Amino acid sequence: MVGLLPSHTGSSLWRDVKVYNNHAYIVSEATGHGLQVFDLTRLRNVPNPPITFTEDGHYAGFGNAHNIAINEESGRAYAVGSNTFSGGLHILDLSNPTSPSLIGSFAEDGYTHDAQIVNYDGPDAEHVGKEICFAFNENTVAIVDVTDPTDAILLSNSGYAASNYTHQGWLTEDSRYLLVNDEGDEGSVNTRTYIWDVSGFGQPHLDRNAPWLHPGH
Repeated sequence: MVGLLPSHTGSSLWRDVKVYNNHAYIVSEATGHGLQVFDLTRLRNVPNPPITFTEDGHYAGFGNAHNIAINEESGRAYAVGSNTFSGGLHILDLSNPTSPSLIGSFAEDGYTHDAQIVNYDGPDAEHVGKEICFAFNENTVAIVDVTDPTDAILLSNSGYAASNYTHQGWLTEDSRYLLVNDEGDEGSVNTRTYIWDVSGFGQPHLDRNAPWLHPGH
Protein backbone atom coordinates (compact mmCIF):
# COMPACT_ATOMS: atom_id res chain seq x y z
CA MET A 1 0.00 0.00 0.00
CA VAL A 2 1.30 3.43 -0.97
CA GLY A 3 -0.92 5.38 1.37
CA LEU A 4 -4.38 6.26 2.60
CA LEU A 5 -6.63 9.23 1.79
CA PRO A 6 -9.00 9.72 4.75
CA SER A 7 -12.67 10.48 4.21
CA HIS A 8 -13.58 14.16 4.12
CA THR A 9 -16.12 13.41 6.86
CA GLY A 10 -17.19 10.10 8.37
CA SER A 11 -17.26 6.47 7.40
CA SER A 12 -19.67 4.99 4.86
CA LEU A 13 -20.39 1.61 3.30
CA TRP A 14 -20.42 3.24 -0.13
CA ARG A 15 -18.04 5.41 -2.14
CA ASP A 16 -17.52 5.89 -5.85
CA VAL A 17 -14.37 7.04 -7.62
CA LYS A 18 -13.83 8.14 -11.21
CA VAL A 19 -10.54 9.26 -12.78
CA TYR A 20 -10.06 12.11 -15.25
CA ASN A 21 -6.93 14.01 -16.31
CA ASN A 22 -4.71 12.39 -13.63
CA HIS A 23 -7.14 13.23 -10.83
CA ALA A 24 -9.45 11.00 -8.79
CA TYR A 25 -12.92 12.34 -8.00
CA ILE A 26 -14.48 10.70 -4.96
CA VAL A 27 -18.05 10.80 -3.67
CA SER A 28 -19.58 9.04 -0.70
CA GLU A 29 -22.92 8.47 0.96
CA ALA A 30 -21.40 9.84 4.16
CA THR A 31 -23.25 12.97 5.26
CA GLY A 32 -21.48 16.18 4.24
CA HIS A 33 -18.73 14.42 2.29
CA GLY A 34 -19.02 16.38 -0.95
CA LEU A 35 -16.53 15.69 -3.74
CA GLN A 36 -12.92 14.97 -2.89
CA VAL A 37 -10.22 15.57 -5.51
CA PHE A 38 -6.87 13.80 -5.39
CA ASP A 39 -3.93 14.39 -7.75
CA LEU A 40 -2.79 10.91 -8.75
CA THR A 41 0.63 12.12 -9.91
CA ARG A 42 1.52 12.35 -6.21
CA LEU A 43 1.68 8.55 -6.18
CA ARG A 44 4.72 8.48 -8.46
CA ASN A 45 7.31 9.33 -5.83
CA VAL A 46 6.26 8.49 -2.30
CA PRO A 47 9.11 8.25 0.19
CA ASN A 48 8.68 5.76 3.00
CA PRO A 49 5.19 4.44 2.22
CA PRO A 50 2.56 4.00 3.46
CA ILE A 51 1.66 7.61 4.24
CA THR A 52 -1.53 9.51 4.99
CA PHE A 53 -2.46 11.77 2.09
CA THR A 54 -4.45 14.98 2.11
CA GLU A 55 -6.98 15.85 -0.60
CA ASP A 56 -5.93 18.35 -3.27
CA GLY A 57 -9.37 19.86 -3.69
CA HIS A 58 -12.89 19.69 -2.40
CA TYR A 59 -16.31 20.63 -3.76
CA ALA A 60 -19.03 21.22 -1.17
CA GLY A 61 -22.00 21.94 -3.45
CA PHE A 62 -23.59 18.67 -2.33
CA GLY A 63 -23.19 16.54 0.76
CA ASN A 64 -23.73 12.86 0.10
CA ALA A 65 -23.86 11.33 -3.39
CA HIS A 66 -24.18 7.76 -4.58
CA ASN A 67 -22.21 7.94 -7.78
CA ILE A 68 -20.25 10.15 -10.15
CA ALA A 69 -19.91 9.82 -13.93
CA ILE A 70 -17.45 11.73 -16.10
CA ASN A 71 -17.64 12.50 -19.80
CA GLU A 72 -13.95 12.61 -20.64
CA GLU A 73 -14.64 14.22 -24.03
CA SER A 74 -16.30 17.28 -22.52
CA GLY A 75 -14.49 17.41 -19.17
CA ARG A 76 -17.75 17.38 -17.23
CA ALA A 77 -18.62 15.39 -14.12
CA TYR A 78 -22.14 14.33 -13.21
CA ALA A 79 -22.77 13.56 -9.55
CA VAL A 80 -25.94 11.51 -9.11
CA GLY A 81 -28.00 10.34 -6.18
CA SER A 82 -26.98 13.37 -4.16
CA ASN A 83 -28.96 15.46 -1.71
CA THR A 84 -29.42 18.13 -4.41
CA PHE A 85 -31.68 18.47 -7.47
CA SER A 86 -33.99 15.67 -6.32
CA GLY A 87 -31.06 13.25 -6.62
CA GLY A 88 -30.74 13.98 -10.34
CA LEU A 89 -27.82 15.34 -12.34
CA HIS A 90 -25.44 17.72 -10.55
CA ILE A 91 -23.25 18.88 -13.44
CA LEU A 92 -19.69 20.11 -12.86
CA ASP A 93 -16.98 21.62 -15.04
CA LEU A 94 -13.58 19.99 -14.43
CA SER A 95 -11.45 22.35 -16.52
CA ASN A 96 -9.77 23.43 -13.28
CA PRO A 97 -9.12 19.91 -11.95
CA THR A 98 -8.93 20.70 -8.25
CA SER A 99 -11.73 23.28 -8.24
CA PRO A 100 -14.84 21.80 -9.89
CA SER A 101 -17.59 24.34 -10.57
CA LEU A 102 -21.34 23.92 -10.89
CA ILE A 103 -22.57 24.56 -14.44
CA GLY A 104 -26.00 22.94 -14.49
CA SER A 105 -28.47 20.39 -13.22
CA PHE A 106 -31.37 18.13 -14.12
CA ALA A 107 -34.07 17.12 -11.64
CA GLU A 108 -37.12 16.48 -13.82
CA ASP A 109 -37.01 12.67 -13.62
CA GLY A 110 -36.03 12.52 -9.96
CA TYR A 111 -33.33 10.32 -8.47
CA THR A 112 -30.60 8.98 -10.77
CA HIS A 113 -28.71 5.91 -9.57
CA ASP A 114 -26.10 5.73 -12.34
CA ALA A 115 -25.45 7.35 -15.71
CA GLN A 116 -23.37 7.28 -18.88
CA ILE A 117 -22.72 10.56 -20.69
CA VAL A 118 -21.33 10.77 -24.21
CA ASN A 119 -20.66 13.18 -27.03
CA TYR A 120 -23.15 11.45 -29.26
CA ASP A 121 -22.23 10.05 -32.68
CA GLY A 122 -24.87 7.43 -33.37
CA PRO A 123 -27.86 6.59 -35.56
CA ASP A 124 -30.21 9.34 -34.31
CA ALA A 125 -29.10 12.03 -36.76
CA GLU A 126 -31.00 14.78 -34.97
CA HIS A 127 -28.74 14.49 -31.94
CA VAL A 128 -25.33 13.81 -33.48
CA GLY A 129 -22.75 16.15 -31.94
CA LYS A 130 -24.75 16.76 -28.78
CA GLU A 131 -23.86 15.75 -25.23
CA ILE A 132 -26.33 13.07 -24.19
CA CYS A 133 -26.91 11.48 -20.79
CA PHE A 134 -28.34 8.00 -20.39
CA ALA A 135 -29.67 7.91 -16.83
CA PHE A 136 -30.80 4.91 -14.81
CA ASN A 137 -33.46 6.20 -12.48
CA GLU A 138 -34.73 3.33 -10.31
CA ASN A 139 -37.82 2.61 -12.45
CA THR A 140 -37.02 4.24 -15.81
CA VAL A 141 -34.30 4.65 -18.39
CA ALA A 142 -34.08 8.37 -19.16
CA ILE A 143 -32.33 10.03 -22.09
CA VAL A 144 -31.40 13.67 -21.46
CA ASP A 145 -29.85 16.27 -23.75
CA VAL A 146 -27.28 18.02 -21.55
CA THR A 147 -25.55 19.94 -24.33
CA ASP A 148 -26.58 23.13 -22.53
CA PRO A 149 -26.22 22.14 -18.87
CA THR A 150 -28.26 25.15 -17.80
CA ASP A 151 -31.21 23.89 -19.85
CA ALA A 152 -31.07 20.09 -19.84
CA ILE A 153 -33.92 18.56 -21.86
CA LEU A 154 -35.60 15.23 -21.15
CA LEU A 155 -35.89 13.42 -24.51
CA SER A 156 -37.59 10.29 -23.14
CA ASN A 157 -38.07 8.22 -20.02
CA SER A 158 -39.09 4.60 -20.43
CA GLY A 159 -40.18 1.93 -18.00
CA TYR A 160 -40.52 -1.84 -18.47
CA ALA A 161 -42.81 -4.49 -17.06
CA ALA A 162 -40.33 -6.32 -14.80
CA SER A 163 -38.67 -3.21 -13.36
CA ASN A 164 -37.73 -3.37 -9.72
CA TYR A 165 -34.66 -1.14 -9.48
CA THR A 166 -33.19 0.16 -12.73
CA HIS A 167 -29.54 0.15 -11.75
CA GLN A 168 -27.02 0.77 -14.54
CA GLY A 169 -26.35 0.49 -18.26
CA TRP A 170 -23.91 1.11 -21.10
CA LEU A 171 -24.08 1.91 -24.81
CA THR A 172 -22.79 -0.51 -27.41
CA GLU A 173 -19.95 0.78 -29.58
CA ASP A 174 -22.28 1.73 -32.42
CA SER A 175 -24.57 3.61 -29.99
CA ARG A 176 -27.63 1.74 -31.27
CA TYR A 177 -28.26 -0.39 -28.20
CA LEU A 178 -28.26 0.38 -24.50
CA LEU A 179 -27.54 -2.62 -22.24
CA VAL A 180 -29.38 -2.19 -18.94
CA ASN A 181 -29.42 -4.16 -15.70
CA ASP A 182 -32.02 -4.21 -12.94
CA GLU A 183 -30.78 -4.76 -9.41
CA GLY A 184 -33.94 -6.48 -8.17
CA ASP A 185 -35.72 -8.08 -11.11
CA GLU A 186 -34.80 -11.58 -9.96
CA GLY A 187 -37.74 -11.26 -7.57
CA SER A 188 -40.14 -11.64 -10.50
CA VAL A 189 -38.10 -13.01 -13.45
CA ASN A 190 -34.76 -14.68 -14.05
CA THR A 191 -32.16 -11.91 -13.87
CA ARG A 192 -31.22 -10.64 -17.31
CA THR A 193 -29.74 -7.82 -19.36
CA TYR A 194 -32.36 -5.59 -20.96
CA ILE A 195 -31.40 -4.61 -24.51
CA TRP A 196 -32.87 -1.25 -25.49
CA ASP A 197 -32.91 -0.05 -29.08
CA VAL A 198 -32.01 3.64 -28.69
CA SER A 199 -31.53 4.41 -32.38
CA GLY A 200 -34.33 6.97 -31.99
CA PHE A 201 -34.25 8.87 -28.71
CA GLY A 202 -37.94 9.73 -28.87
CA GLN A 203 -39.03 6.07 -28.92
CA PRO A 204 -36.51 3.74 -27.25
CA HIS A 205 -37.83 0.21 -26.95
CA LEU A 206 -36.77 -3.19 -25.70
CA ASP A 207 -35.39 -5.20 -28.61
CA ARG A 208 -35.74 -8.98 -28.42
CA ASN A 209 -34.21 -9.36 -31.88
CA ALA A 210 -30.76 -7.88 -31.24
CA PRO A 211 -28.37 -9.73 -33.60
CA TRP A 212 -26.04 -11.19 -30.94
CA LEU A 213 -28.95 -13.01 -29.30
CA HIS A 214 -29.16 -15.43 -32.21
CA PRO A 215 -26.58 -18.09 -33.21
CA GLY A 216 -24.92 -17.48 -36.53
CA HIS A 217 -24.82 -13.69 -36.30
